[in-house]
Amino acid sequence: MKILLINPPYTNFDGIKESGGHMMPLNLAYLASYLRSKMECEIAILDAEVLGLSYEQIKKSITEKNPDMVGFTCPTPTMNHVFKIAEIIKKEINQKCVVVVGGIHPTAMPEETIKNNYIDFEVIGEGEITFYELVKAISEKRQNFEEIKGLCFKRDGQTIATPPRPLIADLDDLPFPARDLFQLEIYYQAPTKKVSNEKAGPILTSRGCAFNCIHCLSQKMWGRNPRFRSTANVIAEIEECLNKYGIKEFNVFDDTFTLNETRAMEICDEIINRKLNISWVSLSRVNTLTERLLQKMKAAGCKKISFGLESGSQKVLDIIKKQATLAMAQKTVNMVYQAGLTVHASFMLGNIGETEKTIRETISFAKNLPLDNVTFFITSPYPGTELYEMAKNEGLINDKTDWEKFAPLTKTPPIVVQKNISAERLVYWQKRAFREFYLRPKYIFHKIKQLRSIGSIKAIIEGFRVFIRILQKQ
Repeated sequence: MKILLINPPYTNFDGIKESGGHMMPLNLAYLASYLRSKMECEIAILDAEVLGLSYEQIKKSITEKNPDMVGFTCPTPTMNHVFKIAEIIKKEINQKCVVVVGGIHPTAMPEETIKNNYIDFEVIGEGEITFYELVKAISEKRQNFEEIKGLCFKRDGQTIATPPRPLIADLDDLPFPARDLFQLEIYYQAPTKKVSNEKAGPILTSRGCAFNCIHCLSQKMWGRNPRFRSTANVIAEIEECLNKYGIKEFNVFDDTFTLNETRAMEICDEIINRKLNISWVSLSRVNTLTERLLQKMKAAGCKKISFGLESGSQKVLDIIKKQATLAMAQKTVNMVYQAGLTVHASFMLGNIGETEKTIRETISFAKNLPLDNVTFFITSPYPGTELYEMAKNEGLINDKTDWEKFAPLTKTPPIVVQKNISAERLVYWQKRAFREFYLRPKYIFHKIKQLRSIGSIKAIIEGFRVFIRILQKQ
């Protein structure tokens, strides 16, 4: 079979281009590598998002590749584009081409998504095994799709959903992502995550999140029982990235790399013992990072830690089930700063319980922390989250809401999940938050002191460009 996997566009159509960098889609890389390890197939990946392709350009590329099957990864903001491209495939390219969708949106809304006339199958949840079994069945011209767990499809006008697919118990069973299928030179880190002038890329060492924030998608996809790759397996992938692809900077995509301190320490020890010359950025939580682990991460090449602080109001933090306090945030951010690492934090404006007073508190809180970069998002209630159901029950959104509005830092009007602040005021406060944080003389002087290399100058310039684009939106 000839299979084409597509990362559909959304920021180039509806959001702010280049605001969040462009990272290789690891999910497609894992699908491709697993499929290749199990059967003979011809597989290619089209990243329409990073390439900024129009519908006509996407149509041309699909026509040239002439696949038997097209598979889409589907973040919520892309869905209308996925539907349009699927229609183009069925109507203008090849009606017999099998169209498959997977990812978080079909997993969260399978019944709504499969109603689209141009989609044949949905892969629900963790996709590697389900997608392989589907491809194998179609290649062997079998119709026993009911026997494949984690699948949703239509037969004789009826929607059929098979039992859920159990999560992969041992992540070491998965081959490394198929990085050879990508033009790695076209990808780059967001200015807020860049820490060197080296070639960069993502790596995932675990799946799942142990926490229960109402806005988080991870538990819908991976569950609340994190699964960890072995230290040996992680180090082997790092070495492959170094030796085969020249990747020396890593963005660790784990929800919380610091969740299991013993394992994180082991990975750091192996990086140190093998003298791997890498730098990396890690996501963490303020209640999972210790001084001991922080020092080990620094010794292993960690240059920056990113926290989802979300709010400067304890009331809002409690509502969104953050399981953290402002005091924890203050203490942990200071600890990272004093250790000599840079710190990024993201905040959400407009959450349930939010008022203009609590937004003011959030801005003040951010300004009083030793942060190198911040991102102020307007809260977006993604399908599959508790926040989505809460907003839906309040009549603030419905299943027909324009999916483009869910794009991060979008140019479309924001979705409102509370009744205290209008969409227009949220945009005002978001712009004001960015201005107040980044245009402070203290902050500007701090960044000037960091100008030690061409790479740091480039990062600051690109960050400034993103800042200007954000202020110009809407």
